[in-house]
Amino acid sequence: MDGLFDLLENTGRSVFLTGKAGTGKTTFLNDFVSKTRKKHIIVAPTGIAAINAGGVTIHSMFGLPLRNFVPTTENIDRSAAMNIPDLMPHFKYRKDKLKLLREVEIIIIDEVSMLRADVLDMMDLSLRHVRRNPRPFGGAQMLFIGDLYQLPPVVREDAERVLSRYYPSLFFFEAYALRGNQPLTVELTKIYRQTDEHFVSLLNAIRNSTVTEKELEALNRRYQPDFEPGADTYVYLCSHNRMADAINQKKLNELGGNTYRYKADVSGSFSESQYPNDEELELKIGAQVMFIRNDTSTDKKYFNGKLAEVSELTDEKIKVILADSDEEITLSREKWEQKRYFLDGEKKIQEEILGSYEQFPIRLAWAVTIHKSQGLTFDRLIVDAGKSFASGQVYVALSRCRTLDGIVLKSKITPDIIFSDKRIAVFHRDTHANAEVKNIVEREKYDFSIGKIIDGLQLSWLKRGIDEWYAFALASRFSDKKKLAALNHSLIAEAENLNAISQKFSRILRQMTVAFVEGETPWTDIEAKAEGAVNFFYNSVTEKIFEPLKDVYAESKGVKGLKAYNESLQSLLDEIADYLERITDLHLLDRALFKATDKADLSVKVKKKPTHLVTYALFEDGKSPGEIAKERGLVTSTVYGHLAKVAETGLLDIGRLFPQSKIDEFRTLFATDYRHTLNDWKVALPDFEYHELRILLNYFLFKKKK
Repeated sequence: MDGLFDLLENTGRSVFLTGKAGTGKTTFLNDFVSKTRKKHIIVAPTGIAAINAGGVTIHSMFGLPLRNFVPTTENIDRSAAMNIPDLMPHFKYRKDKLKLLREVEIIIIDEVSMLRADVLDMMDLSLRHVRRNPRPFGGAQMLFIGDLYQLPPVVREDAERVLSRYYPSLFFFEAYALRGNQPLTVELTKIYRQTDEHFVSLLNAIRNSTVTEKELEALNRRYQPDFEPGADTYVYLCSHNRMADAINQKKLNELGGNTYRYKADVSGSFSESQYPNDEELELKIGAQVMFIRNDTSTDKKYFNGKLAEVSELTDEKIKVILADSDEEITLSREKWEQKRYFLDGEKKIQEEILGSYEQFPIRLAWAVTIHKSQGLTFDRLIVDAGKSFASGQVYVALSRCRTLDGIVLKSKITPDIIFSDKRIAVFHRDTHANAEVKNIVEREKYDFSIGKIIDGLQLSWLKRGIDEWYAFALASRFSDKKKLAALNHSLIAEAENLNAISQKFSRILRQMTVAFVEGETPWTDIEAKAEGAVNFFYNSVTEKIFEPLKDVYAESKGVKGLKAYNESLQSLLDEIADYLERITDLHLLDRALFKATDKADLSVKVKKKPTHLVTYALFEDGKSPGEIAKERGLVTSTVYGHLAKVAETGLLDIGRLFPQSKIDEFRTLFATDYRHTLNDWKVALPDFEYHELRILLNYFLFKKKK
């Protein structure tokens, strides 16, 4: 669809990308993620859908409980569902997960037809909480992909009774997060799977529940209850796994010859429920199989759903002859990967492989379930629609086939099993935006780009972060509370001032944008203003907030008894560093705004301050060795040892430790009768303590060298 990429890339609009079976939704997804500059993640409602989309499950990404959720704070029956207060404790994420969810710009949900509204609302609450942003999904852009006329959300009857009090239906668009905030629906309309216009028209009528008696009659001409496949290759579509498994096992048993078994190679962390194929593949020569993956080699000899017949088997080798061809190919094992997302050092979202599953990319295919057929294309199908097909499954089943002539019906299609939820049609009608895509992009791309600058620079969060740090400081054993109080006072004043400036900048930039649209202000003026603001806030936050906090962190890092305080301070420094990193990457359309020459060292890591220097700092603040020992939890002799080390540098004010008479006595002996060992000094000066002798000796040795 022309303009769809620009709509997602250059506006903040959330989009529901839909289209009939075979219109290229998955192709667009793969193309988008390869081109976008936006930080993105891909999630899906089920494990298999996530593996196939190259993403992760919604529940694992957001740590959601496997329970029903109702969007209320009122008391409810906890055995039936959980409410908002029950859900919030689940959002205590690790620091790396927090950073990732705060950085992501667009979240892609594939196979959204199976996503329940209550799960989407849980996801929304997680993002608002983590991103500290009250907007839907915490301000993240959403791309929903799927066909609501295909497989619907799965929900048990008891759960549906509870959830129906809050949701008119469980389709994703009923989520509270989308009320007043519906995505734009963009529908892909060119069908690549079927080329027969009559068959396409018939499928559309079934999809929309508008099939006529005449169309039904044409469809039921394919009714052949006693049909048995001959030499041609057919696939039997079933509504349940047990039906497909029974047919496949029966057909396999009917073949002669030896059975060969091929066990999958699973390594690392890979959930069994997400295996894309059987853990053990059971085959015989002559078995009908189906590829479950596209050929990634340059040969492109098979695709997901392509049928074949097993022609040769050994313990390690499988050969098949492709359907509608005499070509025999040797199969190789394919690898599927389970992954997680993480942020690298440059704040880019990367993928970490947690585990892998290796198996031959085929499965027995005399029969396959409707769910497993989604996204596949067959030349010939046997369909038993029966009474067991759920909503949308008749359409899914029939649309798997390329032509009407390739379909054999084992039972007639009757009007009572062709049904769709009218709310889907209403949602499509109210949000359909195909004709408006280009206009929306042209109208909103400037505002969107300006909005990213304003959002990126806003500092309303900073004062709260400083308040939280200072609360820990007051409760800590930090030695100089007066120093922290003065620092806190200064930081709060700077934070409030910078926040006020950012708000003023926001208003000015919005006014300039309006003037630009009206032709009164050139775009170059806006670029100059935005560039100046980015560099002003970077330099100001670095110099007035980040560096003073980093200096105080260097003093307290590693000090005994300050663990909780240091963790709170490091957390604040991390958050400020993240802010500064983000604004260095701000662009106004395609123009970079940050001057790279101005970049500071934003590493939060500081060298642990040597313990003798911590002691010396307290000594310089006027504390006696005894007071220092008590505050630091040390014995007094250790404190004197620290001071002796400082004396080696000549910095120690020995007049605070000794009376002038003792200093003069030691100086005289040092100048006239030098001793080489501490014991010799003790013999010569028996009224001096060993620690006194060590400090004075180090001090005068430094003076002598100098």
